[in-house]
Amino acid sequence: MPKKFLAWLAGTLFILAFFVACGFLEDKSATSPEGADSALETQANMRKTVLYFVNQQNLLVPVTKDIPWVEGIGRAALENLVFTEERGKELEDQGLKPPLPEGTRVLGLTIREGLAKVDFSHEFLNLKDRIEEENAIKAVVYTLTEFPTVERVHFMVEGKPLKKCPNGTTLEDEVKREKINLEDQKTGGDNVPVTLYFRASSSDGTFSYFVPVTRMVEKSDDMMRVALEELIKGPKKEMGLTSVLPADTKVISLTQSGGEVIVNFSKEIEGYGGGVESEQALVDSIVLTLSEFPGVEKVTLQVEGESGVLPEGTMLDAPILKPAYINPDFI
Repeated sequence: MPKKFLAWLAGTLFILAFFVACGFLEDKSATSPEGADSALETQANMRKTVLYFVNQQNLLVPVTKDIPWVEGIGRAALENLVFTEERGKELEDQGLKPPLPEGTRVLGLTIREGLAKVDFSHEFLNLKDRIEEENAIKAVVYTLTEFPTVERVHFMVEGKPLKKCPNGTTLEDEVKREKINLEDQKTGGDNVPVTLYFRASSSDGTFSYFVPVTRMVEKSDDMMRVALEELIKGPKKEMGLTSVLPADTKVISLTQSGGEVIVNFSKEIEGYGGGVESEQALVDSIVLTLSEFPGVEKVTLQVEGESGVLPEGTMLDAPILKPAYINPDFI
């Protein structure tokens, strides 16, 4: 065998091993919450799981954490939403807290044909107001529906269907993902929801993360463009969120081909203020917002019709894939 080929093969194997060891080639395929799939199991017998916590503005925040890999991973995910002194302290520095009351136990969880039936102990009802109740319910629904086998959730407490919480929050028999962190409770007319991703930070500014926000907008034939234009407008001031997209940015054009969306922005998008972290956040907020639309798997960004380079070096010559996890391992 030629020496050049052997040298090339050895080098290739070395590079491959390096990427695997660093986790760059991690398998991102989804699994059932009640099944076992070693593809998402880390070397330390842990599994990346998206959990929903609450921040200081009472907004739900998705967080990707490594939790111990077990057969009943759905139950384990819910148990990680329950307040304990240790978990509360762990999250406190990031300005987050668990959404389920202390002492809550998962008495049962079954999943059939997309419906997850979860039975909580009576402590689940120990929430002080409707905001806490609504956040607890949505945290459970959004955490469970991160698993591909779950589309709907039926709530029970001590074996009985939960129809109404002590502070007045009512539940449908089957609860779906709907209007997370809704800006305005007034809905109706031809308004439809879009999900936008803004940034939030801990009180000391040490930790930053993305928060999904539901905004009601007028129905349009080009909802993706509308979503980006709303993203550029930024969040409402009272929500404690920020947008890194300059307010004078324009969406020149937007096209979709299969799972790819190509967006052409005006040059004003480069005026975000500089900084690698801000530039990455700008790109991520766009991709996360567009990825909320069914079928979108990757996004190509352009500036004035050119696929060049953003000020801090982000290359725009290739599509950016939909992220497998949001807010990964920032805690």
